[in-house]
Amino acid sequence: MKAVILSALLLTSGLAFAEAPCPTSCQGPSSTPDKITLSKIDSTPACLTRKNDESNEEIVQRENLTDFEVLARLVFAEGISTNLDKCSKYEDSLFASLAWGVQNRVALADAQPRYAKQFGKGLHGVIFKKAQFNPAVSKKSSYSKLFLCPSEHPQWQKLWELSKKAADQALSHPQKNPLPKSVTHFYYPQSTQATNPPVAWADLNKDAAKKAYMKDVKIEGTRYSNECIQFFSY
Repeated sequence: MKAVILSALLLTSGLAFAEAPCPTSCQGPSSTPDKITLSKIDSTPACLTRKNDESNEEIVQRENLTDFEVLARLVFAEGISTNLDKCSKYEDSLFASLAWGVQNRVALADAQPRYAKQFGKGLHGVIFKKAQFNPAVSKKSSYSKLFLCPSEHPQWQKLWELSKKAADQALSHPQKNPLPKSVTHFYYPQSTQATNPPVAWADLNKDAAKKAYMKDVKIEGTRYSNECIQFFSY
């Protein structure tokens, strides 16, 4: 999304999923998400160094990161990109929603080939699908530096714990996903990368976005307004 996003989520600012116009195969190190307990993840994530013009995906492959750590890093960077100064009251549920949104895309892609083409195959393929999670993985995004080195953020300890918790829940207990299975796109209206007006798929003045918008979503007991993350079902 210059937009945010989600892009979904709500999954550039798609921001969530998205900076890129959404609804429009990456084969990662593993097509099956690793199920790793929190106790096996280092309290301090390593700072990864970019060599030459490597992409974040190439760095992850070189370092042979687990799906768990890749998801935790994505949730960390995307969550911060929503603008936590204005969205801190949603922190726990906000980070959780990002992990669940990724899992929705993974599940849809596993179920139907057309979604695999749209979202990528497997967790690695979904996360690094071009123009989807730009805030966290695009070299052009300032937040992608936090994907590589979470400890550069002044509140990284607390936010890293939230990110690990979110990744653990999504990978170890997929049946507990609180999001409607059709939610695949998120938009972060408070993000510094958000645009005015939003990208078309997240512009609530447009009929398609109005139809796709999920205004009644609950995560971790929190009922979302459209303040920090907007959820869309495309």
